[in-house]
Amino acid sequence: MPENPPETPAFAVHAVGLSDVGMRRAANQDAVAIWSRAGAGPGEPIAGDALLLVADGMGAHAAGELASQMAAETIPHCYAKSAAEAAPAALRQAIREANRRIHAKGQSSPDLVGMGTTCSCLVVTHGAALLGHVGDSRVYRLRGPVLEQLTFDHSLVWEMAATTNVSHDKVPSFIPKNVITRSLGPHDTESLIVDLEGPHPLEDGDTFLVCSDGLTGVVDDALAAGVLAALPPREAAQTLIDLANLRGGPDNISVIVARAECLAGKQCVPQPCRRRSTESTVLTGCVAAGCAVAGVLFWLWGNLTGMLLAAFGLGAAVALYWLPGGKGKRSNGARLVGGPYGNGPYRRTECGDFSDASATMGKMVKELASLDARAKDPPEAAPSDAPAAGAAGANGCPADDGATPTFQGGLSIDWSPHRETQAAADAAHDAGDCRRSIALYAEIIRSVINSACDDSTTHRYKAKAPTAR
Repeated sequence: MPENPPETPAFAVHAVGLSDVGMRRAANQDAVAIWSRAGAGPGEPIAGDALLLVADGMGAHAAGELASQMAAETIPHCYAKSAAEAAPAALRQAIREANRRIHAKGQSSPDLVGMGTTCSCLVVTHGAALLGHVGDSRVYRLRGPVLEQLTFDHSLVWEMAATTNVSHDKVPSFIPKNVITRSLGPHDTESLIVDLEGPHPLEDGDTFLVCSDGLTGVVDDALAAGVLAALPPREAAQTLIDLANLRGGPDNISVIVARAECLAGKQCVPQPCRRRSTESTVLTGCVAAGCAVAGVLFWLWGNLTGMLLAAFGLGAAVALYWLPGGKGKRSNGARLVGGPYGNGPYRRTECGDFSDASATMGKMVKELASLDARAKDPPEAAPSDAPAAGAAGANGCPADDGATPTFQGGLSIDWSPHRETQAAADAAHDAGDCRRSIALYAEIIRSVINSACDDSTTHRYKAKAPTAR
């Protein structure tokens, strides 16, 4: 029988990852990856170790896409091969190996010089969340009504804020927000600093968001928190992408939404850091050293009783050191997680009853509803430069053919299927049931985006096939 048998997981993680090209980019330079040691299939909950990753590539079109894809392939593969290593060491080693490979690839061709990518990894293992992070992609945790940003942005704005000891939103507006100070690929591995954060003990219902700045640049934390609170992971991931696109979609958008659930019959009281504090470890070492010195002295003096007492004290100190929870041989959970690491959380948003998110989404839905021509009186006469029936509108969508009205550059919406849902959402918001109103508003937004003009007729470029679970 193994000395440390595998621990039965107490939590399962339901994770969904999606990546979208956005509204203004010709290619998707983001990549997402979801890996589980148990080999869970798409849509299946992950019980046991999992690694969730979002990478946002940089550089020329092909170079950034290649860099992010290399990170998404290398890091889970290398982490999986390091089963014998402690989780922090395995994660850091995997990220550094990805940097080595990306940097070598960048040096192999003039077209790829300087290629790089951000990388944010969330490892769930033994009742805790451990983070590995380089760049300005982010990891959040929603617990109850509180959304916390668990990673530090390696950006010029955040670095200046930390240096001057002010909030990042107080940094002068002329400082560019899109300049990052750390990434995988541009520099050799010896100079790479990988941030580790956590471990953060899991609680039933904890919801994590791993995302690129294509989301956080246009969707604020309070709105994202409302979506995460009101919807299951798949609908939440799609809604966040749709919200980013409704707000212009200026960049590629990648999100992973993961929710932790306590498995039936399990005691979900995690103890990921079952180790002694540094002070306790130092004290134990000092006691052991003192006993060893005393034993030698008693031996030299021929004091058998003193020598036996010193030997007993030394044995007790060594036993304490090696017991589960000590610094040496620990239980599997403590051995794999260790820590603590980092200084997160770095930002905290109190969301209350999520009424702000509900109000914001209600306003967006109202603006979409205003595009329905059937709610308006038809004009007396069409302008002379109006497109003929069946002709293409300004954005390439079919123009008004009598069945589908067209407004604002060709965008056309038949709002009749959504009126009842909108009324129910408005009523839920007025009654203070904000989670329900958010869920209903999100249903409308997803439906509108899904039924809008396809990529070829709205000048949207095809995104990479989304990665989903």
